[in-house]
Amino acid sequence: MTHIMKRKLFVLFLALLCLNAAPSYSSVRTEKDTFFIDDAQGHAVIRSGNTKTARDEARRMAYRDAVSKAAEACVSGLSAKVKSKAADKSPSLVKNFKITSETISGDTLTLTASCTVSAKSLDGVLGSEVISMLGNPRVMILVDEQVGGKAPFISTVETELLRQFEKAGYLIVDKEQAETLLALDPKKAFNDPAMLTAAAKTLRADIIVVARATGGVTARAQRFGIKMVKIGGSVQVKAVLTKTAYQITSTTYHGGSGSNWVAPNSGVGGIFKSGAARAAEEIIYKIAYKMASTSPGPDSLITVNVRVAGVSFKDVETIEERLREFAGDGGNIFERMYENDTVEIDVVSAKTARNLASFLSDYAEIKGVTAQTVTAQMGNVPPPPPPAQVVINVYIDNVKNDSDAHEIEKALQELAGTAGKVSISYSNPALNITITYSKNPGDSQDSDAIVKTLKGMDIRIDDASASSIKGWKGSIWW
Repeated sequence: MTHIMKRKLFVLFLALLCLNAAPSYSSVRTEKDTFFIDDAQGHAVIRSGNTKTARDEARRMAYRDAVSKAAEACVSGLSAKVKSKAADKSPSLVKNFKITSETISGDTLTLTASCTVSAKSLDGVLGSEVISMLGNPRVMILVDEQVGGKAPFISTVETELLRQFEKAGYLIVDKEQAETLLALDPKKAFNDPAMLTAAAKTLRADIIVVARATGGVTARAQRFGIKMVKIGGSVQVKAVLTKTAYQITSTTYHGGSGSNWVAPNSGVGGIFKSGAARAAEEIIYKIAYKMASTSPGPDSLITVNVRVAGVSFKDVETIEERLREFAGDGGNIFERMYENDTVEIDVVSAKTARNLASFLSDYAEIKGVTAQTVTAQMGNVPPPPPPAQVVINVYIDNVKNDSDAHEIEKALQELAGTAGKVSISYSNPALNITITYSKNPGDSQDSDAIVKTLKGMDIRIDDASASSIKGWKGSIWW
């Protein structure tokens, strides 16, 4: 090999090294339970030359953008509604806000800023919203607790975990009625995910949480003629998601008297309670975030299994008609079986099990709900109600001429179709639009479709809900 060829190979090797070592840049970094956002963005129209007011408005928008980006870092594919609810709390969540750039183009002020968002503070806002969005998942809890090698009559760890998960919004499997759960050996189950997953499916639970806690006396001595002891203990909690068998394990939390000698009657209850609380705090929202990240997005179809007892064969067709109405356009239903006066139907739609349970509650007694199942007892089935009138108000600023206003009106009328009505009020530069048509009330897809149409027309969306949309006509920065 010649000297020149060796030199070329060396240069190529260096180039590959540099390529592999190149850092990947992201607008959100996570360090020590803190989100660092480098490009929170906001903009506002300068009215009557008042730059200060515009800057304050852009700053508020940048706060919301920062929280939305932190929320997306926790759970990919979150709906705009959930992110908006978290962003509403942005003034108390965003810290260390620093404007890194500011530009004025025409009558528009745009700024970019860096800031931080505490993961723990965000959990307090976002976590409950995600748990609610999932339909309050059903969890069963199993604990292997040993004090001095013996199981206590009342489990401190189980009591604390139940309290923490119920407080967070999870539904709990009743252990006294769960024979499958009672038959499990918690010592074996802790290290056997397959056993846990099988039990969870049998109980129609979405998650199984299993804990291992050991504690007791670690040393004994006579101190000044008095019997004294040292105590210690540890707690570890693990969660297994039924649908995916994905495991989330907490840190092992240790506690005890350390080098201090204490009275013989000192127990490990405080150690277990503290360890269980800290372990629950570590994984309780991780569970929800992981479930939401592996669930279909807000515009995707999901399947909910519905079992309705006390149904005559004659009622099945009526129930299917009502469930087909619930599934809506793009959805579908599939009858799986009918026996012993019970019908089982898969409902495929873009809505959650909780939405379905609410719909069924008009004529059936709901017995149980998980993220993928609904069980109910039949009542009287009323006829389908007439279509509801849905009204969505749209406000768009910076619409500078009649031609733009007419173009927007035309696009929204095409979206609403013949069953919809679009009325506008235009006073340069503000365009107010009211869209009225027959649809299921509160269906977020209505608003989402309008937002998508407006974005395709070079309109920046500042805020959107099921009944209201605010935007701004002009160049869009993403």
